[in-house]
Amino acid sequence: MEPEANLTLEEAQRLIAYLKAELERQRAVNAEMRRAAAEMARAFQESLARSHQAAQDGDLEQVRRIVIENRQAWSEWLRQIVEAAGRKP
Repeated sequence: MEPEANLTLEEAQRLIAYLKAELERQRAVNAEMRRAAAEMARAFQESLARSHQAAQDGDLEQVRRIVIENRQAWSEWLRQIVEAAGRKP
């Protein structure tokens, strides 16, 4: 027999409230992750376009700066993702 089958009405109501709150928290996290992914994609596309243009212009120093900016941005995004994944409800 499952433990949930032996719950009192009050315990079941508390469990339902907890599960609803957890569902809302997960929805908020998912929305935040979708926004972050969209922001990363936009930033990557813009950076790629800038880098491509700089390469076509023969400006290798600008390409190098863009690469360094990208590396720093990706490191920051990864830090934020790891931090968000480690948050407790």
